[in-house]
Amino acid sequence: MTKWTLGYRYPIALTISLAPALTPMMVQAAPFEAPPATGILDSLCYDYVPKIEKPASDQDANAQPVEVDADRLEAKQGGTAVYEGDVKVRQGVRKFDSDYAQLDQKSRDVIAIGNIYYNDGQVTVTSDKTLKSNLDTKNSELEEGKYQVHGSPVRGFAKRVVMTNNNQNITMEGAQYTTCPPGQEVWTLKAGSIDIDQKEVFGEAWNASLWLYDYPVFYFPYINFPIKDERKTGLLYPGYKQSSSNGMDITQPFYWNIAPNYDATITSRFMDKRGLMEQVEFRYMPDPAHAGILYFENLADDKQYSPSNPSLAGLSDGHRYLMNVRHGSALMDGSLRFGIDYTQVRDKDYNYFNDFSPQVGTQVDSQLQQSFTAGYYQPNWNLTSEVRRYQILSPYALLPHEMLPRIDYNYYQQGKWFDLAWNSELTKFGYDSGSAATLQAGERYTATRLHLAPTLTVPLVDAPGYYLTSQYKLMFTSYNQEVPDNLVSQDRNRFTDADSKQLTLKEGTITRTLPSFRLKGGVNFDRPLDWYDGKGTQTLEPEFQYLYIPYKNQDEIGIYDSTTTRQDYYSLFSDRRFAGLDRISDANRVTVGLTSRVYDNVGDERLRLAVAQAFEMTPPKVRLYPSNPESTNARSLLSFEGDARITDEWFAHAGTQYDTSEGEFTAGNGAVEYRTGKLTTQVNYRYIKDGNLDYRYPTNTALAEDLSQAGLVMMAPIADQWQMYGGYYRDIKQDVNIDRKIGVKYDSCCWSINMSLEWHNQPDNVTLKPTSEKVIGLQFEMKGLGSVGTGGRSVTLDTELLPYVRPFNLKGQQ
Repeated sequence: MTKWTLGYRYPIALTISLAPALTPMMVQAAPFEAPPATGILDSLCYDYVPKIEKPASDQDANAQPVEVDADRLEAKQGGTAVYEGDVKVRQGVRKFDSDYAQLDQKSRDVIAIGNIYYNDGQVTVTSDKTLKSNLDTKNSELEEGKYQVHGSPVRGFAKRVVMTNNNQNITMEGAQYTTCPPGQEVWTLKAGSIDIDQKEVFGEAWNASLWLYDYPVFYFPYINFPIKDERKTGLLYPGYKQSSSNGMDITQPFYWNIAPNYDATITSRFMDKRGLMEQVEFRYMPDPAHAGILYFENLADDKQYSPSNPSLAGLSDGHRYLMNVRHGSALMDGSLRFGIDYTQVRDKDYNYFNDFSPQVGTQVDSQLQQSFTAGYYQPNWNLTSEVRRYQILSPYALLPHEMLPRIDYNYYQQGKWFDLAWNSELTKFGYDSGSAATLQAGERYTATRLHLAPTLTVPLVDAPGYYLTSQYKLMFTSYNQEVPDNLVSQDRNRFTDADSKQLTLKEGTITRTLPSFRLKGGVNFDRPLDWYDGKGTQTLEPEFQYLYIPYKNQDEIGIYDSTTTRQDYYSLFSDRRFAGLDRISDANRVTVGLTSRVYDNVGDERLRLAVAQAFEMTPPKVRLYPSNPESTNARSLLSFEGDARITDEWFAHAGTQYDTSEGEFTAGNGAVEYRTGKLTTQVNYRYIKDGNLDYRYPTNTALAEDLSQAGLVMMAPIADQWQMYGGYYRDIKQDVNIDRKIGVKYDSCCWSINMSLEWHNQPDNVTLKPTSEKVIGLQFEMKGLGSVGTGGRSVTLDTELLPYVRPFNLKGQQ
């Protein structure tokens, strides 16, 4: 029997997904990335493309010695030199071959005939006709030549090729251009003339026609095309999709490269069921410390608007718009930072995001966030502030409290035997009564809150394989609260005591002082396994925590930023039962948990199982709202989390919360995923018992239903160049389809076509009755020339309503 041994404690790897904060570092990275590349191609398709060759030294290639070899040479002093038979000329990286060549030694003119091959490390040119060149000017003229650009699939043919400026400028007459491999010319651009400047981003063609195989499909009097993946002013390729609500949806963007650190994209979006929308995005970065994006879109008259249309009933006319500002600044070597993330639509335009799906703005529960931040950061302390307001995108939502502003001061000090922290906050909570929702006949309570929380953490035992830590905290909170006489009915109902039927909110100053004691410890055992070549390792990691916080009645305090937290393995080891500061729950509880992991022979985590439960020595009395019943449970939900990388292709996840008192599951989620090569498939499920009628939407009784949803996503190759992808989500409890998507993509070396069809339930924030929406997407791409259609070149497992998620959190996973 294998014995357990006391081993090093492996930290629990907890990945937290946060929406990116608007920091200067983030803003600097985003604005000036190049537009989507149109010339980056699969190298496996283009193994014939020669690499770019550079001189071995910094010496000018023209100054390199010239070596000439031929079967026969005739030359006269100061006259003409004639080379015949397997002529080879070499000068550094330059190579020139032909059957016959003659050199006028006075004019330095060269004429070559037959089997001409020229390679300067940047371009290769071949011809069976005649080449004329000058060794001094490096200007060349070639008849009926084929060309191949190095490091790029760009190649073609021309009746006449002229190369000037040391071969940087290439002019071709009677030319053809393609990025398809030889023998696979699906598309070809044929032009009267083509100009390529290898220092520029785009080539230019006049009197051009686009051919698919042997058939002309489009004529261009003038067209430019990318030869590099860099920015240049001009039309970008249009987008197209068809949907039930907007009809034919065509976008035509124009890109304006104003300066290296300023640019703009101006897009006309035509929706035949809505009208013409103009979209403008301006990006700026005057210096690396300051960067931002200004975005605006405007639909002058929505064809769907009418006074009888309930979805747009809040508007007085069909004018709809959105504006977004994102900015970040960093001063004093990054110590002082400022940020703005502000998004606004027209007042009472509750369905703007549902109708037009703009890719800007931060939404949480139909609340459009508007935030201004500033902060000063030092190694041991920081001072930050934020003003946060909201625009409500629902006529039924209870207007949230705004932070006007919040100021935080945090200090950290690590000693030899202790850690000291000081966390403090001063926040003024208000609300904009001018934008109150239709159901709010009255006013909301407001307050100014001061919170101080000095914390001392003392490690009692810190050794390999086991630890024991104690933490002491004192929490002081003061509220200066205002409660109006005409309180909105939702607040009055929630803050009316269930027994006394009296309003509990208190006007004036309210203080709360609570100490906290926390003792947390754990042990790590490990043992070898026979798995993974006999070098696997299994750990057994029991943990426990004792938390004590005395009880204090807090029903007099309003709820400004607090809510209940989800009970999972990690939250059970937290010292908080509520998020935010308005409720600090009393606690006299012991939490025990057990985690077991399996590592393979290279140290990658293959399996993690974790189970935990908290036991209340005294049932907690603090409630979120006075109208809520007190908790009588002596035990928390039993929480389980499990992740497994069964093989290099199979992954699995499961998480549940089980009510041991009632003997029923209250929540659960699971997923099984198979990945190999281009094949990915996942089956997932999530369950939440009783959606607990959301107080923000009192008329939506559907939210009281249990949530029971199953999903399937898949991306699979169906042939060498064909790929299928899609997703299917269904609510089993309500027996309705949520989102369905199917797509197929054909992808060859130089062109692709991507077709998708999706049905989803488009929400309506006014009627609360979703409508069935069908969206057809089509994209045709000529790689190296551009794309027409929707989306990018890659397919995605995201659907309109639900993103693809890999719920596997294992260290070292591929």
